[in-house]
This record gives sequence, C-alpha cells and structure tokens, in this order.
Amino acid sequence: MEHLDKHRSLRHQKSKILAGTLIIFFGIVYLLERTGVNLPNWVISWETILIAAGIVTLYKHNFKHFAGYVMIGVGGIFLINEFRPDTIDSSLIFPIVIILFGVMMLGKAMNLFGSKRKGQHHHTVFDDDIDISSEDFIQSTTFFGGVTKKVVSKDFKGADFTTFFGGTEINLTQADIQLPVTINATTAFGGLTVIVPSNWQVKSELLTIFGGVEDKRPILAETTQDSNKVLTLQGNCFFGGVEIQSYI
Repeated sequence: MEHLDKHRSLRHQKSKILAGTLIIFFGIVYLLERTGVNLPNWVISWETILIAAGIVTLYKHNFKHFAGYVMIGVGGIFLINEFRPDTIDSSLIFPIVIILFGVMMLGKAMNLFGSKRKGQHHHTVFDDDIDISSEDFIQSTTFFGGVTKKVVSKDFKGADFTTFFGGTEINLTQADIQLPVTINATTAFGGLTVIVPSNWQVKSELLTIFGGVEDKRPILAETTQDSNKVLTLQGNCFFGGVEIQSYI
C-alpha cells in the first residue's frame, strides 16, 4: 500500500512538471505572438490546449483514463479541419462524443476498463436523482441531469464521478472516514460540489482546463482539522467547475 502511494505521488509530481512545462511553452508562444512574431494560428488554439490537457491526463493516470483519449480525439479532429477544411464534418463531433460517453458508461458498469472497485454504478441521464447512500464506495455517472448524494457511511472509502452537461453534489457531513480517501471526478460542461465536515482536510489534485476549483470553506485554524481525515480530489475538470464547501 505504501509503495502504491509513493508511486502515485511520484506520477502526480511528474504530471505537474509536464503540465507546468506545457503552460510555460504556451506562455512563451503567446508572448511571441503578442510581440509581433508571425506564428501559425493552431499553435495556441483551444484545440492544441485540449490535446495538451489530454496528454497530461493520460500520463497522470498511466494512460488508462478514457477522458484523456476523448480530449485528444476531439482536439485532433478540429485541428485537422484547421489544416484541411471540411475534411471531417464538425457537426458529427457532438453525436460521436455522446456515443463515446455511452461506451464509457457501459465500460464502467461492466468493469471493462479495469476499475479498482466493483459494485453498483448509478447512471443518471436527462433526469434528477436525490438519495441517501450508505455505500462505502460510490460510482455515479451524470449526463444532462443532476445527482445529489447524501452519504451516511461511517467507513467511506471514496467515489468515482463522471459528470457531463449536468451537476453532481456529494454531501459528506454525516459520513466518516477511517483512512485517507480519494474522490476521482471527471467534470465537463457541468459542476461538482463536495460538502465535507469542517474538520476534514481536502487536497485538490484536479487538472483544470477552462474550468476551476473553488474552496468556499470558512478559514479555520489548522488545530481544528484532523490529520487523519484527509480527502483528495483527483481527475479532470474542463469547461466546468468544482466547489468545496462545509457547514459549521
């Protein structure tokens, strides 16, 4: 277990170095463009940034994260059209993304992608779902809908959320953890809200592209936080937002 934690920490550190290097590269290119240097439009386009984000995502997750391939694929298709207009009908992109999303839903439900956790996987499509969950590990996929999970497990072990064009809220104020846990979240064109007890520590390792992570918890003294109650947020947030809240 300790070896796995060290390996994950090292890979996360290396992914940060890769992300930082790419950000510096885009910053230099942007500076050159602003100073009058003639550069191709695609060098600093949203397509290139999306591809770069996909590369960082795949590296961070040992090339086993489906969203990374989707980001590279979508960015690559639009980039091809920049070089050769009308090579690919851009109106087909959205239906293809929906199909890929369906494949991902089925893959997770059938554990085809080697999920670390087995058990019930909740899907919400074009609907809203509010429930109280006593499960120790939660897997949920939201597409054009909303999900609210009120967790009451006293041995919560983490969650895996995928949110597209919708909203997901996980309320952990009545839950407890015995060891550090991780919530893995992929959020695109939607939002994720995580509500935690005030004495928990929350660490964000989320990769954000055209999105953001906002910690809305009141500022408390470090002595009020329990060093054994650590929640880590991992995954990706693009074209969306993540909020961290707590009630005192």
